Amino acid sequence: MQLTQCLGGITLLMGALIAQPALGGAPSARAAVTTGPAGGKIFRKWCGDCHGAPQGPGSIGLQRKYQGAVPAVLEQRTDLNPEYVKLVVRRGVSFMPSFRKTEISDAELALVAAYLVSGPGPAAGKRF
Repeated sequence: MQLTQCLGGITLLMGALIAQPALGGAPSARAAVTTGPAGGKIFRKWCGDCHGAPQGPGSIGLQRKYQGAVPAVLEQRTDLNPEYVKLVVRRGVSFMPSFRKTEISDAELALVAAYLVSGPGPAAGKRF
């Protein structure tokens, strides 16, 4: 039973990874999302240590994975979409742990996802 659940989760994640660029939409459409400062604050609290700077372990892992094809720092990415961000946060991927709703609520996760898909943020040149 556990193997079946594990394989089902891997299949779901792989499907999301394959579909992820197609779901992103045009950058101008993503930039229209209003995120306010809350999404950035939550990102820095939960994600910033690993994904907020080039030397963070999450950024190093993404640099190795994508070989520079996309920015390793999540706030510099323009190809993310909210569904993908939410899936990865809830399921985890590779060495990244999953985050429970008791850690990051659905509402907070929606703010983080909107923040990331709205376009390059502080790590792209603006400091927070």
